[in-house]
Amino acid sequence: MLRERYNEAHDLVKQCWTDDSTFAFHGRFNQQAYVNPWPRPLQKPHPPIWIPGGGSVETWHWCAEMDYVYAYLSYFGYKAGRATLDGFWEEMERLGKDRNPFRAGFLQFVGVADSEEEALKLYREPAEYFYNRCLHVDPRWANPPGYITEATVRSKVVSQVQQAAVKAAQKVLEEHAMPTFEEMVDKGYVIIGSPDQVAEKLREVAVELNVGQLMLLLQFGNMNKDLAYYNTEMYAQKVKPQLDGLFEDEWENRWWPKPLETGSRATPREVTL
Repeated sequence: MLRERYNEAHDLVKQCWTDDSTFAFHGRFNQQAYVNPWPRPLQKPHPPIWIPGGGSVETWHWCAEMDYVYAYLSYFGYKAGRATLDGFWEEMERLGKDRNPFRAGFLQFVGVADSEEEALKLYREPAEYFYNRCLHVDPRWANPPGYITEATVRSKVVSQVQQAAVKAAQKVLEEHAMPTFEEMVDKGYVIIGSPDQVAEKLREVAVELNVGQLMLLLQFGNMNKDLAYYNTEMYAQKVKPQLDGLFEDEWENRWWPKPLETGSRATPREVTL
């Protein structure tokens, strides 16, 4: 039922993007007598579509069939996410798809500073806040009956949310249950360090996981606005340039939004003050 709802909602959104006229949509779960979205996307036939996922085999198959990016939302870093991405690429090979790294996205927490020592100081509190206070999920609700299919169960791909919920429940009675920031960094939950250190590690992650669409979480936990701005600026100015062009000498990124041609863009009007 959940996947049927999801697929129908997908069809409605996609029709909104591709149908230039107003239309009626009468589905099983969505009934819209008059659909007229505005503004409409500039990309034709529609913007690239990325599908978030947590390890469902059916989502892998659907992304392959529809030629969408599979965006793995892992909150537990590259070390824990490797098994899922390995499974994804094995399934793509079985389905006859190429290993274009831009078919896959991966979410990673990142903290950049002038040095590793400074990064440990700056990002300790936000990371510990997120991992020790924001991921409390009762195991009964992590993967309730009917939420995952038999095929996914048989694939032995276990949701990281489910794993975290079970571990959290097991540790409630332990004296030192909560992981320290150093443990989070060691396990790969968060990548921190100087710009050069972070760039080197992210390149390693991208190559090992064969992921071309790195989705970096630069604001997490209780991080304040100033620190979020600082982290974002440090990444944009000192890390990203070191990663630009990765994989592009061999593969085409067909899933990245294309801007308007220069001649088709509106020219800002000069304003006299």
